Amino acid sequence: MSRLKAWGLCPIALSVLVAGFLSPAQAAPYAFITNQGDNSLSIIDTASDQVIATLAVGRGPAGVATSSDGRQIYVSNPESRTITAIMMDEQDGGFRVADEIAAGSGPLGIALAPDGKRLYVADWYDHVVRVIDTGTLRSVARFPVGRSPAGLDIDQAGKRLYVANRDSDTVSVLALPDGDMVAEIAVGESPFGVTVDSAGERVYVANVRSHDVSVIDTHNLQVQAVWPVGQWPYATAFSSSLGRLFVTNQHDNSLSVLDLETGDLVALLEPGEFPEGIFLHPDGRRLYVATWFDDAVVVIDAQSLETLSIIPVGAGPRAFGRFIAPR
Repeated sequence: MSRLKAWGLCPIALSVLVAGFLSPAQAAPYAFITNQGDNSLSIIDTASDQVIATLAVGRGPAGVATSSDGRQIYVSNPESRTITAIMMDEQDGGFRVADEIAAGSGPLGIALAPDGKRLYVADWYDHVVRVIDTGTLRSVARFPVGRSPAGLDIDQAGKRLYVANRDSDTVSVLALPDGDMVAEIAVGESPFGVTVDSAGERVYVANVRSHDVSVIDTHNLQVQAVWPVGQWPYATAFSSSLGRLFVTNQHDNSLSVLDLETGDLVALLEPGEFPEGIFLHPDGRRLYVATWFDDAVVVIDAQSLETLSIIPVGAGPRAFGRFIAPR
């Protein structure tokens, strides 16, 4: 598995290291960045592009998911085999660790249902997706998928869950809420990140070892295109208004910018060393990219493709998932 270390078995004691005050009146959403190297979560105020708080979470945090209002955040910790649940304090607007939940043998990619009631967790070692009720913070179901599930995403209607199975070279399509298998689609080699577009018509899959992106048509559930990108693509983001797909490529320290219709290369950027998680801000203009070896998040103008700022965060940022609330 790309960048994952040997996963430990011991649980950790939770602590919260809060640096700064989080005002609920701030208009811009927050970006939640998992730092695998120092077991922390950096919280960025996207109004100022400054880290305003740091929380201690489980061991080796990787995946992250946020509720639509940004008040609930969930972090997967592969090394401690847990999910950290983080909540916004209703009185002062600060964030606190609410609980740490046992989550199988290897929780990695996570996704929150649009209504915020269920959290879906890809379990790398048990080859299932675990379902956690966010009201009780208890596991309520498990859905069998392919081997070594990594990234997953849910369409905006909350009807389908797409799961990238790295060691099966497939994407599992599950009907929600029951988890019935709708299809298992062959894609490229070692799929990792998966993203459903806002219209629910396409799914973009980053294939690590074949160095390309598979484009799935959600109507017929077939691969309609394969677009070459850089070395070891990790995750994708898209802008429908700009007609662009953005792909982080770990091993050549690059960011591929593709035409969303043709797959033609628009530009090849160098955001930093070992880019991983990527997400487009709700303003549709700013692209946030976590760069593992730089211990930073790079903010890029999605239209001009110029770097706007570089934000220092914790050690080894991954930010794997939807790490900015869509409000």
